Amino acid sequence: MNCFAKIWQSAVIASMFVAPLALAKVTIYMCGDSTMQDWNAGYYPKQGQGQDFHFWFDPAKATVVNRGQGGMSLGGGGKAKDGSTAVGYYDMFFKKGCSNGNCIAEKLQAGDYVVIQFGINDINYSTEDFFKSNMKKMVDDVRAKGANPIIMSPIRRLYYDSPTQIHNSYRGYPALNQQLAKDLNVPFIDMSEMVANYMISVGEQYAAQFIFNYATSAEYSTIQSGKDQTDQVHLQMNGANAFGRIITEQMRAHSDSVVKKLGDYMAPMYQVAVKVSPEGAAEATSINAYYPQGMTVMLKTIPKSGKKFLGWYDGNGNKVGASSRSEVKSPYIHTFVMGNAATQYTAVYEGGSAQKYEGDGAALKAFPITTPKSLDDVTFIPFTPMEGTEQIDVKVDKDIKKFFDAYKPDTGIGTSDTNWAHTGLGFFNVANEVNSFASYKMKFPGAGNVTLAVRYANGGNSNRTFNAYLDHDYIVNAPPTGGWENWDTAYVVMDAPLGEAELKFISLTSDGAPNIDAFGFSIDGVCRVSEGCADTIDVMLPRPVAAVGTDLRGGMLTLSHDADVSVFDMRGRLVVRKAMAAGEVDLSSLVRANGLYRVVVRDGNSKFVATYAKVR
Repeated sequence: MNCFAKIWQSAVIASMFVAPLALAKVTIYMCGDSTMQDWNAGYYPKQGQGQDFHFWFDPAKATVVNRGQGGMSLGGGGKAKDGSTAVGYYDMFFKKGCSNGNCIAEKLQAGDYVVIQFGINDINYSTEDFFKSNMKKMVDDVRAKGANPIIMSPIRRLYYDSPTQIHNSYRGYPALNQQLAKDLNVPFIDMSEMVANYMISVGEQYAAQFIFNYATSAEYSTIQSGKDQTDQVHLQMNGANAFGRIITEQMRAHSDSVVKKLGDYMAPMYQVAVKVSPEGAAEATSINAYYPQGMTVMLKTIPKSGKKFLGWYDGNGNKVGASSRSEVKSPYIHTFVMGNAATQYTAVYEGGSAQKYEGDGAALKAFPITTPKSLDDVTFIPFTPMEGTEQIDVKVDKDIKKFFDAYKPDTGIGTSDTNWAHTGLGFFNVANEVNSFASYKMKFPGAGNVTLAVRYANGGNSNRTFNAYLDHDYIVNAPPTGGWENWDTAYVVMDAPLGEAELKFISLTSDGAPNIDAFGFSIDGVCRVSEGCADTIDVMLPRPVAAVGTDLRGGMLTLSHDADVSVFDMRGRLVVRKAMAAGEVDLSSLVRANGLYRVVVRDGNSKFVATYAKVR
C-alpha cells in the first residue's frame, strides 16, 4: 500500500481555482439512496457519501443538505420482488406537494445545485421507463427554479471479477444515467467508472477492510457480538469520505463551467501522510489522503502474521491518545478530527520508530483529476467470494425473542382500537391514506442484522404494502388474512443500530397499512423507550431479567408477592385468569398447549408485566 500511496500523491495537476472576493451562498442538495444517506450514529462506522460532504465546502459560501434516503429507487412504479408496488424518490421526497411533506422542489433557490444519484434500488423497485420519466421530471423541476442539476451514476458494489475488473452489479443503470445526462444536457459525473478505477487501484482486501462496511465487534462497540459486518454495498466512514473526495475532484475539473464553479466554494484541504515503521510490517494500512478541517479521519493498520503493533504516533513522534470516536475498540484503528494543517502519522510495529512530519503544514494547491485504473506494483490477492451479481440476502429468523404491543404508538396517524380480537391491550389501526403511520421509539443492544416480525390483520381483498422504516426503507408485504379478526405475521430482515432509533410503520397505499397488533425482534435486549428499557421482559429468555416484582424465565414466572395473573393466546382470547400466591408459577400448568402467550400480571390497579412468553 505504501507504493500506491506515493503514486496516488503524485497523480495531481498544478491547478487551483482561486475563489473570487464575493460569492453568493448556494445550497447543494444530495439526492440518492442508502449509499448517500445520513446513517444514525448507532450504525457506526457505516456512513453515506453525503453524510460528511458538507465538510468539503466553506460554510460561508455553500450549505450542503443531504437528502439521501435508504431503500429508494428514483422511478418507483415498478414491482418489488414480493409483488408490491414501490413508490419512487421523486414522488415521495422531491416534487412539489410530495408525499412526505418536506419537498425539495419547493425549497430550491436560483443558483442552487441538485446532485442526483440513483440506480441501485431501481433494479428491483422500478423499470427503466419509470426511471427515465422521473429523471426528466426531476431535472425539469430543478431548472424551473433556476437551479443546476448534476447527474451521477451509482457507485460499484464490492465485487471483483478479476484484480483489474469490477463487476457491474447494477446492470444498465450506470449507462442509463450517462445517456440521460447527454439527452437532457445535464452535467454528468461517472462515479461508477471512477469508483471502479479506485477499487482496482487499492485492491480487493483494502476495498473490503477500508472502504466498504466490513467491520467487527472487536473493532467497534456498536456492532453486536456475532453480528460482524460483511456489507458489499454500503460504505464505512473512510470509504464514504474517499468517494466524497472523488466527487469534489470531479467538480473542480469538470468541463461544465457551472459545475466547475463549485471549486470556488470549497474549503482548504490538508494532507495526512501515513507511514509504516518498519516498512513491510503491515498487511495493509490507510493510504495518504487529504481532508478539510473538521472532518473525522480514520487510520487503520492490519498487522502481518507474527508482527507486534506498538501503536499510532503523530507527526511530533508522540503516541496518540484515545480515538475521537468512542465507538472504536481496536488498537489498530485511530480516529481524529482534522485540524487546519497538514500532518503525518506512523503505524509503529516492533523494531520500528515514529517518523516526524517535516512539511510546512500548508493547504494543498493541487488536486487529482482522475483515479489511476491499475498499478503494476500493487499485489492483488482475492479477498471476498465471487458469488453472483446480487447482494446476498440474510435469512429470516422466525425465532422471535421479544414482542411489543402496538396498541399505543409514540406518534401516529390512525386510531388505537379494541373492536377486533387482539393479543395485548389492543391494536393500531393505521389511517386509510398514503403515508399514515405508527411510530415507536426503540433501543437496540448493538448494530447488526435482525428479523422484525409484525403481527397484522388485513380484512381487505388486496395486499396492503407498508414500509417498516428504520433509518432505511424496508418494504413489507401484507396479503389479506381473510378477515379483520384473523391475524398473520410478516417478517423482514433489517439493519439495526446501537442505541435509540425510531421504528415507523408507514402506509404506501390509499387503503392504509394493515391493522398492527404487535411487533417483535429476533434478538435479545431490544426495548421500547416509553416502557422503560430497564424493566423490559424478554421472551424465551436465556437469562432472567428483572421487572417490577417479577422474574420471567421462559415459561417460569416468579412472583415476589401475591398477584393476579392473566394469560392470553395469540388471537387475544383469555385462556386463564387466576389469583396466584407469591412464589414460582409454571405457566405450562395454566395452559393446555405449548405455544406463545401474552402474560399480564397485576396487583390492584398496578400492572407489573405485560409481555409474551413461550411455553414449551
